[in-house]
Amino acid sequence: MTPPSSEGSSVGRRHHVVIIGSGFGGLNAAKRLKRADVDITLISKTTTHLFQPLLYQVATGILSEGDIAPTTRLILRNQKNVRVLLGEIIDMDLNAKTVTSKLMDMQTVTPFDSLIVAAGAQQSYFGNDDFAIFAPGMKTIDDALELRGRILGAFEAAEVATDHAERKRRLTFVVVGAGPTGVELAGEIVQLAERTLAGAFRTITPSECRVILLDAAPAVLPPMGPKLGLKAQRKLEKMDVEVQLNAMVTAVDYKGITVRDKDGTERRIDCACKVWAAGVQASPLGKMVAEQSEGTETDRAGRVVVEPDLTVKGHPYVFVIGDLMAVPESRGWLKAPSRGHDMRPRSSSTR
Repeated sequence: MTPPSSEGSSVGRRHHVVIIGSGFGGLNAAKRLKRADVDITLISKTTTHLFQPLLYQVATGILSEGDIAPTTRLILRNQKNVRVLLGEIIDMDLNAKTVTSKLMDMQTVTPFDSLIVAAGAQQSYFGNDDFAIFAPGMKTIDDALELRGRILGAFEAAEVATDHAERKRRLTFVVVGAGPTGVELAGEIVQLAERTLAGAFRTITPSECRVILLDAAPAVLPPMGPKLGLKAQRKLEKMDVEVQLNAMVTAVDYKGITVRDKDGTERRIDCACKVWAAGVQASPLGKMVAEQSEGTETDRAGRVVVEPDLTVKGHPYVFVIGDLMAVPESRGWLKAPSRGHDMRPRSSSTR
């Protein structure tokens, strides 16, 4: 492995801000500092700025990955006080004011005067990480492309299946999680079958496609209130999506899933394509920050509980923002969504 290199000599003339993450929090922080008398280094483990709310449209083939994931370097190329580095953060020292990133076999130590941690969140399987291989999540471009292959592949496999039960299994799609992502994806799979693929096959028809939306909660879109949740559920059911609530997934394998209903009864759903949209957890960097800041806690989702100015205890130059932060409810704060649902990419396909 190449010994760590240091970026100290190139950024020592002005106040140096290091931003971790190229999501909405990190990118907007960099842009807001465009006219500030600072040097900025933005470090991200991906080369793109991902618009996560439209991942489901990539998964169903409506949009290409480039439509929702422009290159971060190109977005910031005209902002001369920003340098973009590709790499995964493997260490940080808040007292020494350094972060260490890794790219392939190279490590880079980057010093900072101020640090903005905007590493976001990742898929959560609630302790059942073995589910992931059979039921991919929907948090990255790679996830969406994997799901696209599985969804379209299920139709292709059904076309050549000679056994009726196997064809039925191939045409059964289960989406776990009735939040915004799950609701959008379930509806889009139905539309894919009925509009895009209608007439394209010879031995299967759209009416054979079965889409099931599962959630352990008693309602669709629970954070958005019962009125909107019920409206969404009725809309889905009108589209022939089977909405199954109070249904907890207890096992996932290649052939299908096992579900436990509210009364304790377990049942089996045979299906080829499973999608996990049931929960998120904070980036592991949240724990790394908290461990180095005495008195700073994380919530049960791994988010860092921040001070009123978004800093962490004992380190007034370290800020945590976006989906990685948690704000104390006792202070009357309301955490706004930070995944950019009000910021649409410019695409003629976007509805």
